[in-house]
Amino acid sequence: MATYKTLSASLNWPTGLPAPGSTVLISGGLESEGSVLIPHFVNSTFESQQPVILLSFRQTFNHYMHIMRKMGVNLARHKLQFVNGLVQADFSALPPATRPHFTLDKWPEFFQWLNEQPPSLLIIDGLCSLLDQGFGMSQVLQFFVSCQRIAETKAELGGGYAGLVVNVLLDEFSELLVRSMIRRSHYFFSFEGLSSGASNDVSGQLTVIPGHLHCQIQTQAKDFKPALLHYRVSDVTVQFFSPGQSSTVL
Repeated sequence: MATYKTLSASLNWPTGLPAPGSTVLISGGLESEGSVLIPHFVNSTFESQQPVILLSFRQTFNHYMHIMRKMGVNLARHKLQFVNGLVQADFSALPPATRPHFTLDKWPEFFQWLNEQPPSLLIIDGLCSLLDQGFGMSQVLQFFVSCQRIAETKAELGGGYAGLVVNVLLDEFSELLVRSMIRRSHYFFSFEGLSSGASNDVSGQLTVIPGHLHCQIQTQAKDFKPALLHYRVSDVTVQFFSPGQSSTVL
């Protein structure tokens, strides 16, 4: 996980996390997925001895468990609750340890359940998939805002770390939704392919900039540094580095 510390140092986030109550929006494309950041936020929260709630509209729990295990993180030893957004899937055949803690079927029930949980980092993977399920942009945006309000309220009450991290796929169908969420976020992480073309040594580039709500942060706001980094994805880790500083290039 040491290479994620390079990212944290570039952003001037000593713990790897933004200020409590912050909303982080991550966007990527088909060839430059932002999901590579999910292990970073999960592990940083665990290192702070805080719980994580992972809501996925894309994958089962086994997928994330396999990735985190390859990166040296044992999810069974930490406080992680998995929420299944794939409501039409049947998980009855899975071992009890890998079944979802909650299945997102009716949104009001989910929000009630979320309010009952202790302060946690809520990570939502694949939110734009709701558009493919027939939900309108305003409905998906309202879901985003509702989760954001719950995280902000828990952060204000104290008692633990609370925040929101949302990973979305940016394409022509989700562009308007993503723009609306950027205006409601404190930080925006954008994964893209290299402008110079494909490379065997570099998977793509990451741009991190303040979101429109960044000015509302009372702490750490002046310390945050926007960043442009290159990254390389391997089987067991993700390397972040300044452009031209890849270990394979050097």
